Amino acid sequence: MDAAITLDQRAETDVASRFRRRLVLFALFAYAAFVLLITISPQMPGTGYVAIAVDRLLLALHSRGILLELGFLHIEFFGNILMFVPLGIFAALLLPRKAWWVLLFLGTAFSVAIELFQANFLPGRFPEVRDVISNSTGFLIGAAMSVTLRLMVSYRDSLVEKDRINAEKTARARNLANQR
Repeated sequence: MDAAITLDQRAETDVASRFRRRLVLFALFAYAAFVLLITISPQMPGTGYVAIAVDRLLLALHSRGILLELGFLHIEFFGNILMFVPLGIFAALLLPRKAWWVLLFLGTAFSVAIELFQANFLPGRFPEVRDVISNSTGFLIGAAMSVTLRLMVSYRDSLVEKDRINAEKTARARNLANQR
């Protein structure tokens, strides 16, 4: 009876795991499409509504003597980091734990591909090493967050499994003692 329950539970876990992987894969592709829409559009960064809002915010701060050294390029750099964090999270969730090292190159390769596309096909856009650095940093931050979370969950699961095994041993010992 216990084996049948275990097999049923394992089958449910496998189905849930496949569903989660598909969901994360969909999220990765959807978010990557969003990033590509932003990064390979012909519109120059700093020319849209967001840039106007950032310029107004900076003007208001600077006129009050606050964060005088902060400029649009700093905000763009930080924004690029934030934009790539989810990509790192999703990619790290999809890769097996033993393939963590792939994450070191994946974000940089994606960023370099974007910058090369801009250089070759978008004359109004200017590829920059600074963008590769910020994008890669964001990707690695997201990947590190995801890997850390996976390790914490794995450790917790191992503790729960040890507790379950110990509880089974204790229950068997009590049953044997009660049978005597």
